[in-house]
Amino acid sequence: MKTPMALALLLLVGTYAECAIAGQTCVTVSVQVKDPKTGDMQISQQLVCWDSSEPGGWDGGNPLFPDHPERGPYCNNLMLKKPESCLGEDAIVGAPFGTGRYHPGSGLAAAIFNSTNSTLALQTCTLISNALSAHTASLARGTIPFQTANTNLLEAMRLACSSQAAHDERNPPLTPWVGGISPAMRACLGMLSRLSGEAGLSFGAFYLDWLHTLGINLADLKVPQTLINWLAPENSLRVKYELINGQVKCNAWYKEVVRNGC
Repeated sequence: MKTPMALALLLLVGTYAECAIAGQTCVTVSVQVKDPKTGDMQISQQLVCWDSSEPGGWDGGNPLFPDHPERGPYCNNLMLKKPESCLGEDAIVGAPFGTGRYHPGSGLAAAIFNSTNSTLALQTCTLISNALSAHTASLARGTIPFQTANTNLLEAMRLACSSQAAHDERNPPLTPWVGGISPAMRACLGMLSRLSGEAGLSFGAFYLDWLHTLGINLADLKVPQTLINWLAPENSLRVKYELINGQVKCNAWYKEVVRNGC
């Protein structure tokens, strides 16, 4: 019996399981084959056996990875389980995480922009940046529910807008602002409105009492309603969650590869 090097021509997507059958060495492999008629990928299980004492018999290494025969079946299977779009380990930190991946009209796109928006007070920008960083860290840790992390983000953003309101009160304009609301405050509240909409909350109902304490009439504010709802695929909060969840899996896979010397 020849060494099963033909396995190298197959796309193996399962695990290797060694077993002893009448003095033979066997492995069960999952083989993915494309149906020529439908184009669908189908998986079938195949058992490959050979005499353990046969000259030239397989040494247990994976013929798909001949450069690392000493790594064994675990590393081979690990390579086959590489998460989709995983390019290696990467840090999940910072306010701008996911920049460029969010819809231009989304809450997180507005928040990232406002974190460096010179129209807003420096303290407001810092608070927005800190809120985004804390949200990133919460999602990366995964120790609290997704909606709780979003609620914490909204509260931190509300405090940032309150800071902007205090700054505006200390620095009144020579000419009154339209509706008594500064452009910076409109930008802050517009961001908060979009984020709350994407979190599945009503901006007016959730923040009406708070706006009243600031002397802001919701009708005068005319904050644009978000075009992205809780279930929309463009929802930036959901996009960020998926991005972080994918990178967490990628990092875990990469660490396992390095730990096992694969």
